[in-house]
Amino acid sequence: MLEFNEVDVEETPYLYEERTCSMDPGDISKTMGDAFHNVMAFMEKNGVQTTGKVMAVYYSYDPQEMTFRAGFSISPEDAAKAAGDIKADATPAGNALSFTHVGPYATLRDSYGQMMRHVEENGLALGAPTWEVYVNDPRTTPEAELRTDVFSVLA
Repeated sequence: MLEFNEVDVEETPYLYEERTCSMDPGDISKTMGDAFHNVMAFMEKNGVQTTGKVMAVYYSYDPQEMTFRAGFSISPEDAAKAAGDIKADATPAGNALSFTHVGPYATLRDSYGQMMRHVEENGLALGAPTWEVYVNDPRTTPEAELRTDVFSVLA
């Protein structure tokens, strides 16, 4: 059972590439991987260092497709280096609902379902955005041990 917490979060600047794909886990994985690769290549070319968070940010929800911003947290100063398809933004500061998903990315939707039940049962209202922070590297971490910290703005 997931533990849901209301937390105060600080603004986090990030560089990203926005993409849209189907809800198929394989399509999500490939599309998100390509976007992360493009942002990392841009950062390397332009001397931008991450401040340590690998993240995906979501502003809209659709049962047929997903649009996301895949990227990396950066310093506020490096946000000015964004160019072309690589954009800069920041997650908002304020009150958010948070939980940690442990396991394969493909089962994140189950955790989101639990979150929505928690929101309804507790009379909460979600705003935008929602963002995921990928705590460990899927290339070196067994799927069952992958950790994703999820934050959703409370309205």
